Amino acid sequence: MVFENFSQRMREIIREKGFIEPTLAQKLGIPEIMKGTNVLIIAPTGIGKTETAMLPLFDKIYQEKSKAISLLYVTPLRSLNRDLMDRLVWWANKLELEIGVRHGDTPQRERAAQAEVPPHMLITTPEMLNAMMVGKRLREHLKNVKHVVIDEIHEIVESKRGVQLAIALERLAELAGNFQRIGLSATVGTPELVANFLAPKAKVIQADAQKKYNISVECPKPGPKDTLISDDLLINPTTVARLSALYELIKAHTSVLAFTNTRETAEVLSSRLRQLDRELKQEVHHGSLAKERRIQSEQKFKSQQLKSLIATSSLELGIDIGSCDLVVQYLSPRQVSRLIQRVGRSGHKVGETSKGVVLSGEEDLFESTIIAQHAMEKKLEEVTVHEGALDVLSTQILGMCFEEQDISEEKIYKIVKRAFPYKSLTKKDLTDLLRFLESIRLIWLNPSKQGLTVRKTRKAYDYYFENLSMIPDTVQYRVISIIQGEPIGSLDEDFVAEHGKPGEKFICSGRAWKVIQVDGNKVIVEPIEDIESAIPAWEGELIPVPYEISQDVGRLRRFIGDNLASEASNLTEKIKEKYKIDTNSAKEMARIVEKHKEKHTLPDDKTFLIETYKDFVIIHSCLGSLVNDTIGRYLAAILTGKTGTAVTIKADPYRIMMQTTAKPEDVKKALQEAGNVEEVLSLAIARSSLFKHRFVHVARRFGVLRKGVAYDRINLGKIMVQYDGTPVWKETLREIFVDKMDIAKAKEVLEQISKVKLPIEEGLSYLGELGLIHQFAEIMKPAMPHEEIFKAFRKRLLTTRVRLLCMNCADYNLVKEARAVDEEPECPKCGSRLIAALHRSQQKVEDIVKKRLKKKELNPEDLHTFQTARRSADLVIVYGKKAVVTLAGRGVGPETAARILSRMHTSKEKLLRDILEAEKTFARTKIYWS
Repeated sequence: MVFENFSQRMREIIREKGFIEPTLAQKLGIPEIMKGTNVLIIAPTGIGKTETAMLPLFDKIYQEKSKAISLLYVTPLRSLNRDLMDRLVWWANKLELEIGVRHGDTPQRERAAQAEVPPHMLITTPEMLNAMMVGKRLREHLKNVKHVVIDEIHEIVESKRGVQLAIALERLAELAGNFQRIGLSATVGTPELVANFLAPKAKVIQADAQKKYNISVECPKPGPKDTLISDDLLINPTTVARLSALYELIKAHTSVLAFTNTRETAEVLSSRLRQLDRELKQEVHHGSLAKERRIQSEQKFKSQQLKSLIATSSLELGIDIGSCDLVVQYLSPRQVSRLIQRVGRSGHKVGETSKGVVLSGEEDLFESTIIAQHAMEKKLEEVTVHEGALDVLSTQILGMCFEEQDISEEKIYKIVKRAFPYKSLTKKDLTDLLRFLESIRLIWLNPSKQGLTVRKTRKAYDYYFENLSMIPDTVQYRVISIIQGEPIGSLDEDFVAEHGKPGEKFICSGRAWKVIQVDGNKVIVEPIEDIESAIPAWEGELIPVPYEISQDVGRLRRFIGDNLASEASNLTEKIKEKYKIDTNSAKEMARIVEKHKEKHTLPDDKTFLIETYKDFVIIHSCLGSLVNDTIGRYLAAILTGKTGTAVTIKADPYRIMMQTTAKPEDVKKALQEAGNVEEVLSLAIARSSLFKHRFVHVARRFGVLRKGVAYDRINLGKIMVQYDGTPVWKETLREIFVDKMDIAKAKEVLEQISKVKLPIEEGLSYLGELGLIHQFAEIMKPAMPHEEIFKAFRKRLLTTRVRLLCMNCADYNLVKEARAVDEEPECPKCGSRLIAALHRSQQKVEDIVKKRLKKKELNPEDLHTFQTARRSADLVIVYGKKAVVTLAGRGVGPETAARILSRMHTSKEKLLRDILEAEKTFARTKIYWS
């Protein structure tokens, strides 16, 4: 048994802990780790990956009496830091070893203590490792590092954080010599690639063969009760049916984790569950919540004070959340690895089966079915690495300049080339980048006999520490409904910069809205019904669906289409034999395929369809998010050039939707005669809003723009022209091609399309209709009826608190809601009806009126305030309560109120409409006032 290879003391502790039989991961991993091998350990959540790595390392440190800091444990999330500390401190205490945690929130006092008396093991993040590397005292301690463990390595590898970590590890190797590298993960699609990322020839230890997953897909059918509830909750019956199914699953289990793809959906689900049952112990958990609240929710769930947590990706990594007996995925998880990671949170102990249910509906059903099947077969997506990222390399070059004054270009090149993402970097690439960094005064270059040497400038310190994080730094804007006057959601600065102009339409909180004005960090909006032309606010958040998943969805469609001639019951059984889904899911998919085939060709893995509807041309193509987006942008560029008018595209994994004046025949021709794809896209993307947004983030990482600088404070157009052709420009384009496109696969598909039949059909097909609807919302609420709008506005207006001030005696000064004002208000002190209706914050007006009544002279500002109050009082004398209600409108002063009231409205609704229009005008024009 592998435990016998440990020291006597470690064997005693293992017995005390109750570890009797090692897990498969421990049997395979511990001997290799004890030999000092670089290893990637792949094992399911709850199977003891952490102990596999840490027990032999703890034992080595204990036996060899290693100096601090001898072990670094790198995790992608701070929450994992907290969890690990709790798990590992028990073992460390028994061996009299010290463990410390260091991340962005670590207090300065604790950081100073770590520098003075470092722990044997330090748990940290990629960003903090980079910070520690340039600290004088900590660098001395880091020379002792013998082992580095990278937890949840799959989460790091595909992002720029992974690229940053890869070079940082090579910098650490320059300092500490070759150390042992251990990667841990529950899900890796391409193990050999991740192993090479970790270290050349690192050994892959696959210990996930025994793990079993039981994942079913359910499509709850709405009943009469759901229809009744939908009216109360303001969501459609099918969503209520899913919500009710989630509620029943939570009640039927001990602890349920429910995952959604967006924070907004998590919030909406949690609030609707609360409306269904206020006694249900459930909370929401996502990255936008305060750290303290997230920790509290995790602890309450772990101790079973909560029945359920409604979460996003914030809980899909290996935080110990105790005993969870079911994971529910609300709608498709969009990727297999995400579903496995999430479902793996249930059945968290060795030998247990992880149980999950995907609640799905309509077209989403096909995708959910395929992903659930792939998950149970453990068919994961391939890993993509950001190769040659220039912005990350710039930061790392500056880090090396801190470590060694006048470092040679040759040495930088040698260190960087060892990092997997830079294996293809040429000497010319590096020299060009160094020249650019010198041009923006981050470094000085000096020729020497050995070649160029590099020295940092004064700007380097601020630049390096501002750019430790590779996560884009975005400003959030609050979306405020002018109807209720309350926040309805938030948008990031990229979205507002592109779509924040008055009149633009977008989706937020499941409804369509039109921008009235952007005021500071607020976006003032009004509800509209024009869903089709609105832009989803979370467009950038959506996880891309892989090509292979979309192709299998096409095969599923084809299987159902080929068997439609069977009796309904036989077809349902045939589908259920192939896939683990409930009866209603099978019936629903058959219904969708049959309804589509009534009038249109069925698009599948081999068949494409072009259809026309109004000014839309929809290309049905089961090619996945990245390929469809690539082809869609290519077509938009070609058709815009031919028609001279802009083409709007919206792509999803199964179709490309275009609003264009081009004829469908032109679209077909552009598809079948495609060429120079990369060249066309490079030119087109450079003019796109996507490029503009990415350029800002990349420019910040290069130090060309300071972190936190708002869009409206810079001349972005001028800056982009200035940096055309520079590494900033090249990196922006490279990043977009990696994250948002798949040019190689798009070229391959376009070659196939040139040889196949492409039918063009008129009218909106059923799958086309589902695409337009699905594009806009996961939980789309019905359009807000006019009566509901005015009801909400009327409530807000009548509950607005106004200040009533008697202009005759100034002794009556009272704040009350507009609805509580008498029809013909008068002063209870003197009986006068000369009552001014003011904003409740205008407390000083009373002093001004009293001063005037005493015939004292007023300064120009006070005189203006008095005259404005007097004009409002004149309106109240004539129009009574109507004037008070009108003046309660935001930005409605006496002049505007007089114009509104003079129209002598025949109904309250007409008066409200005019007050609302006045508020909109005020919101639009307020920013121009001095």
